[in-house]
Amino acid sequence: MAIYANEPIRYAGVSMVTASLGTNDPEVGARTTDAGSEYIFVYNAGNSIIDVGMGAVLSGVSGYSVTVSATTSNDFVIGICQNGSIATGSYGWLLTRGFTQVEMDGTSGTVSKGGLIEISDIGVWAPVSNTTGNNAPAQGKVMEAIVSAASGTAYVSLF
Repeated sequence: MAIYANEPIRYAGVSMVTASLGTNDPEVGARTTDAGSEYIFVYNAGNSIIDVGMGAVLSGVSGYSVTVSATTSNDFVIGICQNGSIATGSYGWLLTRGFTQVEMDGTSGTVSKGGLIEISDIGVWAPVSNTTGNNAPAQGKVMEAIVSAASGTAYVSLF
């Protein structure tokens, strides 16, 4: 059985990162699906590289401009960098729904298998926990135990 979708034609994969947009590049805010995962095309308006496993939040500059500078339990995650780091002043795809690698916070980042996570600071993740005060709505669920400052697999569902 064939399944059809009404999506824009992509001339590059979801690992594409570029410093400037060409004629055939997607518009900022464009969405796509690849191998069952959902993505959004964004601009890194922050002062830091968005590395693989890091979450990005709206920068407040314009439209789909993002940054890794976040406030624990108090920020709106737009997506996670999955395929290739997005340099400052560059465009790229962020995963918004699906399985991906997440990078846990170095201080409060240990989470048990099946545990829920939320954005911490500088794009890394923290466990949702009443004990630590990290009690924002969950943004993902880990598929394996992940210790502080390490990465592991999680399923995320963002905005």
